[in-house]
Amino acid sequence: MTKIKLCTFMTLVVFCFSMLQAQHEMPVNPFNQSDHEDQMDSNDMSSIVVQELATEISDKHAITTESVETPIELHYSGKWMIGAGINMVEDSGNQQLGNFFTFKHKNWGNPFYINTEYLYNSHFSLGATLLFNKYQSGKTIQGNIIQDASEPNYFAMDFSAKLFLREVLHRHVFTPYVMAGTGYRYLEGYQAKNQSGTLVDVPKTQDITLNAGIGAYYWIDRSWGINFSYMAKFAMKVGANDASKTNHLASSLGVFYRFDTALR
Repeated sequence: MTKIKLCTFMTLVVFCFSMLQAQHEMPVNPFNQSDHEDQMDSNDMSSIVVQELATEISDKHAITTESVETPIELHYSGKWMIGAGINMVEDSGNQQLGNFFTFKHKNWGNPFYINTEYLYNSHFSLGATLLFNKYQSGKTIQGNIIQDASEPNYFAMDFSAKLFLREVLHRHVFTPYVMAGTGYRYLEGYQAKNQSGTLVDVPKTQDITLNAGIGAYYWIDRSWGINFSYMAKFAMKVGANDASKTNHLASSLGVFYRFDTALR
């Protein structure tokens, strides 16, 4: 009896296994196959859409990245600037670095300047400046002390070229530069006491100078800004009154206006 039960159980197990194997090997019916293919096609289309969206986003990101990394070149319809301000002239004959921050030898009697400048490009400019001042009594000029009621008027006309040290013109707030050029100076005659206390008459001076200096622009906006410059002026000792043709320093601080705004 036990053997019969065991045989019967084994027969049922084999039958069930055969049925399961037969079902596994049967082909999928056409309806289910069609549904399966439609689903796969749908998945493929979704994948294509996703890929297209990803490509579009990647392209936009690349364009955005390129526009950020590549600066936009600015063009200008006009490049003229004008400026005005105050100045100080130092002509003591004993200029020292420590006197840069003092008014010991600096003259600012009626100090005024005006200038115009042509911006050739973002690296380079050409300009002309008219500078007015007056040497003050009590100040030392080449070792001589200017006397009261004998303050000579100072006038200079300078032409300079500026090289901007950073590619920042009209695009950044701070623009330092170096400059060089030539100029003309006129100084009235005056009376002064020399180092021995003797009163001397200094004749009027007219000379040509070779100039070199540094400066910086601070842009408030695209049109307005502040300018500072510090220039050394080397007199060419030619012609009459060579002794009165002296090297000196001129510093200035003023505002400027650029006529045209940038066009992209």
